[in-house]
Order: sequence, then C-alpha cells, then structure tokens
Amino acid sequence: MTERSISQRIFDTAESLEPAKTVAFPSASAGMGVLPMAERTIGRILARATALYGTRPFVRWRGETFSFSEMNRRANKTANALSALGITRGTRVAILCFNRLEYLDLWFGLAKIGAVQVPLNTGYRAPQILHTLSRADIPFIVVQRELAEEFTKLGTDVTGRCHVLTLDGPISTGLAPQQSALEGLVAAASDIEPPDPKIDGTDIGAIMNTSGTTGLAKGVLLPHAQQYWLGYRIADALSLRADDVFYNFYPLFHNTSQAMIVVPVMLAGAQLVLTEKFSLSNFWPDVRSNGVSIFYYIGEILHLLVKASAGDEARGTRLRAGIGIGGAPRDVAAFQRIHNVPLGACYGSTEGNVPVFRPLGEGADTASAGRVLPEFEVRIVDPTGEPVPVGEVGEIAIRSDEPAIVFAGYDGDPQATSEVRKDGWYHSGDAGRFDAEGNLYFVARIKDVIRVKGESVSAFEVEDALVSFAGVQEAAAIAVPSEIGGDEVKAVIVLSPGAVLDPTALVAHCNRLLPKFSVPRYFEFVEALPKTLTNKIQKNVLRETPFTPRTWDRLQVTISRDK
Repeated sequence: MTERSISQRIFDTAESLEPAKTVAFPSASAGMGVLPMAERTIGRILARATALYGTRPFVRWRGETFSFSEMNRRANKTANALSALGITRGTRVAILCFNRLEYLDLWFGLAKIGAVQVPLNTGYRAPQILHTLSRADIPFIVVQRELAEEFTKLGTDVTGRCHVLTLDGPISTGLAPQQSALEGLVAAASDIEPPDPKIDGTDIGAIMNTSGTTGLAKGVLLPHAQQYWLGYRIADALSLRADDVFYNFYPLFHNTSQAMIVVPVMLAGAQLVLTEKFSLSNFWPDVRSNGVSIFYYIGEILHLLVKASAGDEARGTRLRAGIGIGGAPRDVAAFQRIHNVPLGACYGSTEGNVPVFRPLGEGADTASAGRVLPEFEVRIVDPTGEPVPVGEVGEIAIRSDEPAIVFAGYDGDPQATSEVRKDGWYHSGDAGRFDAEGNLYFVARIKDVIRVKGESVSAFEVEDALVSFAGVQEAAAIAVPSEIGGDEVKAVIVLSPGAVLDPTALVAHCNRLLPKFSVPRYFEFVEALPKTLTNKIQKNVLRETPFTPRTWDRLQVTISRDK
C-alpha cells in the first residue's frame, strides 16, 4: 500500500465522533518511502540500509563505531553460523543476554535466514524462563555466561532439550549437555549474504514477552511488518535524518529498543548509540559526548530527568527532540520549558502497535497521546464492545486493514488471544477517552482503575498528584481491600534523596488536587518500587502484600509506621 493511499483513509474513532482530523505528520515518503511487503523484513531492511548508507556510522557501542556495512557483514556471519547448525525458516531461537553488539548480530542474523527470535528478559528467574520455554518448541537458546545460573536451575530435563549457544564461555556440561561457543562458530563462518529464506513482512520475526506487570508474561507473535511499520512511523514523526543520533538505553529484548529505535535508525540512515541500561547520572554526559539528537522516553524516566534537572543540562548539546509514551503532562511541560527540547508522544502496546501520535511542536494538550493515524481505527468501547459517546471513558480497541501491523496472537495461548481479539478488534485492556477534536487520552490500565464506594479512581491521576509534591520522587497507586467491601486507594512512595516528608501535609496536598474519593487512605514509604527492566512499575508485586507493618492509615488517629 502506498503512502498516498494510506493518507486517504481516515476512520471514525467512534460512531458519535466526527471523522478524525488528519494530523500533519512530516512526510517520510520523500526520503524513505513505504516499502513493499516483500521488503518489510528486518534482514532486508538492514541489507537496504547497507546498500544506501554503506560506510556511514550505524552503531556506537562502548566507544567503538560500526558502519552499516560492518554490521551487515557481522549479521551475515552470524546467519551463516546459525544456518550451519540447522536453524532455518521458522526455527525458534531464545536469546538470554544483556545489551551488546552480539545481540544485534543475532537479531539481524536470525531475520536473514527467516528464523524467529524469542528474547528473554534478563531479569527472569528460572520459573519465568521455564514458562517461556514451555509454550512451544524452542530447540536453540543463546545464553550469556553471566546469566546462565537461572537457566541451569531448570535441570537437564529442560536444558537438555535445547542446543545452548554460549557467549563469554561455556556452561557446565552437566547442566547443559549440548552446547557450542557462539563466538567460535561466527568467527569461522562466511560473511556472504545467506540464501533468501523466501519470507516477507507477514512472517513472524519475533515472539516478544509482555512485561509481566499484571501476571505471567504472554508471548506476542510479531510479524516483521509490525516492527517495520512502527519504526517507519517513529522515523516519520521525528523527521529522522541521516545526521541524527538516537540514544538507546532500553534492553534489546524489548520492542521499544528494537522497533521504536533501531528500525527507524536503519530506515533513515541515522546513528544508534547503544548502552547497557538507563542511568540517570550518565544520561546527560552520554547525550553530550555522543552528539545525541533524539531520545525516547517513558513516563517514569522522564519524571526522573525532570526531578534531577539543574536546568542547564541540554545547553550546548545536539539534542533536538524526544518522543515517548506515558509522560505526565506536568513532566512533559517542565522538560520542554527547562531544556527547550520539544517532545512528541504516542500511545500503543506490543500487541496493538502504536496507532496514535502527538507530533513534535503540535501545541496540543500535553495530557493527550495525540490522534489516530489514518491506517488504524481506534474506538472507545463499553464492556459489550459497543462504542461509547465522545468524552466517556471506556476500553481502547484497535484494528487496521493494513496487513500484519497488529500482532498475530499470543504464542501457544489461543484462549488468551480470543479474550483480547474480538470481531477483528484488539481490546487493549487500557481505559481511555476521546475529545471532540479526536485527541486520545489514556486514563489507566483497566486493572488500575480503582473502585472506591462506587466511584472509579484513576491510578494515573493519583500518582500525578503525589509526585507533584516536593520530596516525592516516585509513587504507585494500587487498590487494596476495604473492610466494607470494594477498594481503598493505597499510595506506595519513594522519597527523593535526603527528603523528609510530613504524611499529613501530603494528604492535604492530595485533598487540594483530587476528588475526596481519590485521596489515598493508606500510605507506605519504601526505598524502591519493584520494576521490570524496562522501568515499568510491577503493581502486581505490590498487590501481593496490600498491607505491611509500615502501612500508614490516615483515618487512624495514631499509627506508628514501625508497628
């Protein structure tokens, strides 16, 4: 489908909503064009970038820079080494390693031979690894030696079923009987382009696990075209150029890192700065020393950057824009004001792609995620699946007629797939609303909507109020049981370093900003919130222990936090 035909298709967001206004996104067609389905695979995207950009710098890692041509040769060697082991089109290969150059080699190399990557969260313990390996046949797994301990706890009944490809040294053969050193296999392999696997963008390229913030992770079946289309739209929204440098501190096992950062860099011929992980203390030094011009944020990271800002960090840098998801309006406005760097926004998920964007410099309400792209339909529905009137809150549902840009289902779990995919619509589990102009507002995860005495409380709004109070660095609002039935709101809070806080003053602050029913009844102060490696708060972990000896009930006259 051409860019011209896409731009002609505008969908209603709900039956009662006027046709959404077309957002003036910068056109990517002049620079990169929309690739045909046959070219929407990660392997072909890399080959195309190599042909176009050749010796231009592509990846900067630990002070070294690698060109598109060099990364393509590395990918070819990895592809040929894996092919020699019998890995072919459709073979699943799990990857358990930290951010490193070899991760990119594996991703690209597997794509070049039509195999399927199954990234594993590096924070997984043995039960989560077992859960992933048990969903379907995964005959190969790449394991970085530093991360081998949890894998080998599974015992040879599990580890013996996999051919283990080791990085940085062998694992005990008693724990992993069939293993090979990946580095040696790659070093001996040819760097010629491997045979065409005869796949296109509709083929599955990755099985990405959900973040596990609400329960056991599910494997999201991602077509190559979904990653391509997401990368294309990110590049388009940012007007990404060949002289841009995109900062990537997100783990490569996550689609944010792959589709939202690496893919747009390849499409535009830009440069990627890859680091091991996010570091608040290293963010601005990395931006300055690497000439970073673009970064991607999530709400939690943007909040930390704003809280820690001295006001002049961006001065003299090349940073020109950021884009992200989940930023609190207060933090978006503060970052733009402090650093004079415009921020775009978007809404989406691993399953549903990113169908909504708020462009840079639009001047739109920063509480909004933006408007619906023309190739998607998004509507707000009630529990029966019927659209709700404009302005009312309901579940965000997504669909598209563009092939393979929404997930293909959950791996090995048809029941879970059928629960979220109904009549062609993906039901996101997110609560949201539209305004009359077609702007989408994310309200909360539906499981984060707390019911207090018949009223719906948005955890997002409670958290936004909490972190606006001096001394509060981070906060999570969760539902805990009420003694009369229903829920009460509990706030779990991390204080800023050195901060001393009067809880009653925090309650008074909440009373000024929130409806009475939304003000937390319970408060607990902790050193850190449990998080995934992508910095999402694991509220399911917090809900496991609703009350502890440190929980403070503001309705009690005297409560000791240490009782």
